[in-house]
Parts: sequence; structure tokens; C-alpha cells
Amino acid sequence: MRDLVNQPRPQGTPSIAPDSGRPLRPTDEETAAAADLLRLAAFAANIGLWDFDAHSGVLTANGVFRSLHGLAADQKFEEEEFRKCIHPEDRARVEAALVALGTNETTDRLDIEFRVVRRDDGAVRTLRSSGARIPGGAAESQRFVGITLDVTSSKLAEQHLREASQHDALTGLPGRGLLFEYCSHLLAMAQRTRSSGAMLFIDLDRFKPINDSHGHGVGDQVLQQVAKRLLSCLRQEDIVGRLGGDEFVVAIPHPDDRYGPATVAKHVIAALEQPFYVDNLQLHLSASIGISLYPRHGNDLDSLLKAADHAMYLAKEGGRSRYQFFNSQDEGNGAAEMQIESLLREALDLESLQLVYQPVVDLQSGMTVGAEALLRLPLKGGDVMTPDVFLPVAESTGLINRLGEWVLAEVGRQHARWCQAGLPGMSVSVNVAPQQFRQRKFVAQLADSLKKSGMDPCCLQIEIRESTVLEDVPQALVALEQIRQLGVQVALDDFGTGFSSIGLLSSLPVDKLKIDRVFVQSIGHDAHSQTIADSVLALGRTLNLKVVGEGIESESVYSYLLEHGCNQAQGYYFSKPISAGEFERWCKQEQSHAQSVH
Repeated sequence: MRDLVNQPRPQGTPSIAPDSGRPLRPTDEETAAAADLLRLAAFAANIGLWDFDAHSGVLTANGVFRSLHGLAADQKFEEEEFRKCIHPEDRARVEAALVALGTNETTDRLDIEFRVVRRDDGAVRTLRSSGARIPGGAAESQRFVGITLDVTSSKLAEQHLREASQHDALTGLPGRGLLFEYCSHLLAMAQRTRSSGAMLFIDLDRFKPINDSHGHGVGDQVLQQVAKRLLSCLRQEDIVGRLGGDEFVVAIPHPDDRYGPATVAKHVIAALEQPFYVDNLQLHLSASIGISLYPRHGNDLDSLLKAADHAMYLAKEGGRSRYQFFNSQDEGNGAAEMQIESLLREALDLESLQLVYQPVVDLQSGMTVGAEALLRLPLKGGDVMTPDVFLPVAESTGLINRLGEWVLAEVGRQHARWCQAGLPGMSVSVNVAPQQFRQRKFVAQLADSLKKSGMDPCCLQIEIRESTVLEDVPQALVALEQIRQLGVQVALDDFGTGFSSIGLLSSLPVDKLKIDRVFVQSIGHDAHSQTIADSVLALGRTLNLKVVGEGIESESVYSYLLEHGCNQAQGYYFSKPISAGEFERWCKQEQSHAQSVH
């Protein structure tokens, strides 16, 4: 290999022409000066210059080109030596490009990036060579000239920028894309080595109230602390990433008995139960964790993530601040849930859902004062599916809001029919699911439903679970107050199962407390349940709230509630849930009986 800048100008290369258009041949001194200037410029810019004859395969280059390959600038450098410097994984690609220059006359340019293994220190560097065919001259010369640059630094900067963009900007953890890329590598390794793995899906409990009450700035600082605590619970080979919001995923390769997913989950739960401090605030969180195992619960990333996500929801439903493994029963339930979802969608589209009504009785007068509307999903053969079966599916599939809207509309229509039939303005209560109540547009939808049906708002009662209010007290207070402003009554359902204080309850805009049926049905044989029922009754009197006992099935329970000041009651002791027509006949018979007595 010869030094390019000391070579004579290739035959056929255009000479420099002045403005006059007359060719001007440079003097020997000018040629030497130009060569020196080119040599100095190439050296200063660390540019490798090369001249390649594709027909003969002769490569001519300057000293910088040699140094880029880890050779001394004056060291002899044969073409075969150049090929040996190319990284083994890139060698075939570079040689194919050089061959193409000699065999394809339409190829006028070369632009290729490849790695070399430097001969002096063995370092791997990334080079980029760009060149073009010399125009004119004999066609058989097939000469190309160009430059070679070391682009290692820019490639590393590009890689670092790409990795930075794939990390969550807030926590510094891998984002969704990079997390999935890492997990795919772990999964491929587990498949090759026939090893096991585990995936943890972590969802923070009660994070939304922190954002709503203290602002996203405080919430962001809490998430940053959560990320640090998660990292402290893991080994170096484990991977943790943020999916978004308050959801995190942990991948555990080759877990063992000493360090298994259950151990990690316990550590995470314990770490996140410790107080979080932001400025002068002391904040509290917990975590619900779902766990899936490879290969038991899936052979691909999507299956494992879906299984862990499903198990997380089971953990949350089981009381939060706990972990739950996905199991074979859950897998079997998947098909059943899909079937229930299909039935719900069909019933909504055809408006074939049903409402039944359980009478609510005033204990002092014994008269029916209202009813609770209960939803049923009709099945073939005349059977029906109850809410305890299909409501969890409706919530997980996003159908719960459509169900709630249909119930409100149907109650309004049915109430109008009863009024036309001569029934007095009965109060009808409707259960509102947590997801439906949390919608910011819920109150507006409620007002719109009342307007369309023409139902008197004072005849409608909304039942909200105590636990729903406790999830986000500030937002619940606003929504409840807006509902009361519409003229709609509010009942706190399943009261006694949560942890609301008397101070909180006194500030809630509610009209009634409904004692949970678990405590009502245990009156007389369970001292603890009876104490809770007594406490709710006393609380109702203190706060001037009506108390409703539900699930009454015996004379003894009825008598106990009557004697202890319970205002209203419902249950099989009075009537099971009945159709709208049966309820109308029930009320008319009661009216007739009352008139005959008087």
C-alpha cells in the first residue's frame, strides 16, 4: 500500500481552470504545496484518505488511514492486512461491497460503516468510509477515491441517547420499550438454558389521592422514592421498570428457594409500607402484587405479563398490600369470563337486561316506602345471572359504566310507569359501582338521566359503598355534595366493613347508613356483629341519619332492629326481589289492606 498524497494526479483527472476557461496546469511547486496542505489537513482532522482500484484491487492510502487501523503511519500495509483488521462479523459485508465496485459499473459511490479491531491495542472502533468513482479516464481503471473517519464516539453518543430516551424520565428506570426488550432477552436465555423465571406486576394502592390532594409534583417525588425502594429489594441481575402511572414490573431470572418471587414480593410490600416523606408531608402507600411464573404460566412475554396483571387484580380485591400467584384456576376462568363478557355486550346491545326490586319497609309503620333496584343478566332457559358473578367481569372489561347508565335510565322509565299506575312517589335506590362513581362525568350523567325520564330527584337514592368513599375522600366529598344538590338522596352501603371515623362521617353529605348484611344476619349469635350493629344504630341517631338493615331473614332479627331504633329494613323476611309488575301489585295490595283497616 502506497502513500496516497505522494502519488501523481490520476490520468484523466480534470485540471484546475481559471475564470477565462483556458486550462491551467499547476507548477511542480504548486503541486507539492497542495500535497503538503492536503497531508496537513488530513492529519489535523484525522481523516484517512484512500484510492481504490476496483479492477486490480490495489488500495492506496495515507498514514492516518493506517493509524485508524492501529498501525504505524509509515508501516507497510498490504490489502490482505486491511481485510484482517475488519471485525469478523463485518468482514463479509465489507468485502461484498468492494467486489460490487468492481463488478457493477452502475455503482458510482461507496458509503459503508464497519468495525475494525486495531492491531496495536485490540480496541474495537467503528469507521465510516465514503467515496466516489473518478469521472473520465479509461473505463477499465474503475478507480474510487474517498475518506475514512473514526465515528466511534458519535456512535456511542447515539447509543447513549437512544438508551436515555428508552428510560423513564421521572424515575430513571427502564420504560416500557426497553423493559420489554430486556425481558425478551431474559426469556430467550431461559428458553436456551431451560431455566425458570418470574414476573411481578406491582400496582400502588392509594396513589391517586396523593396526586389529587397534594399535586403531581408531590406525586412525582413519591414515585421517585418508590423506584429507589424497588431497586433496593432486588439483585443486580433482576430488572425493574415502570410501565406508566403507578404500575411497575419486576423480572426475576432463575429464582430459587432462597430468593424466590414470594420473598421479593414480601420485601417490596414491606418497603413500600414505610412512610414517604416529601417536604413536611408524611404520606402512606401500599402495593398489590401479581406474580406469574415461566414456563408454568406462559412461554412468551405477553402471556406472562397478562397473567401477572390478572393476579395483581385478585390481590387488590383480596384486601391490598398483599401478593397473589396466578394459578391454573385463573387460567380456566379466562374462558368463562370471555363468555360472560359476550353475554353482557349482547344484553346491552339488545337492551335485554332485567331489573328486579326488593321492597324497603318502614319498621315503625310496617309500610313499604321504597325499593332497591337489583340487576340481573337473563340466560337461556329462563335462568338469570346475579351481579356477584358478572359485575367483576363488567369492571375488568370496562362495561360497568354502560351497565350503570342503563340501570339509571331503566329506573327512571319504570318509576314513571308506576306513577301512571297510581303508585305514590316511591323511593328507588340504585347501587353505583366504584368505577362508575369515580368518573368525573358521573354527576352530569345522573342529572341527564333524571331530565330525560322526568323522575323526581327526591325519589332516587344512590347507594355508595363505604370503601369507595374512603379510596379518595376529597373527590368523594365533592361528588356527593353535587349529587345532594340535584335533590338525590345518598346512602352509605355496607357500612361497618370499612374504617371511617365519626369525624369523617359527620362531614359526609349522606342521608342513610345501611348496616352490612353480614352483621345483620349474625345478630343473636355473634356478639361482635351485634356490637357493630348497635354502634351503627347509635351513630345514626347521633348524626340524625336514617339507618337501614338489609338481609333480614328472621323474626328475631326483625324484632331486635325494631326495638333498637332501626328506621328501615329489607330482606327475605319481607320479600325476595321481585319483578316491576309484582312490585306494583305488592304496593297496591298493601294500599288496599291499609284502606280496609282504616
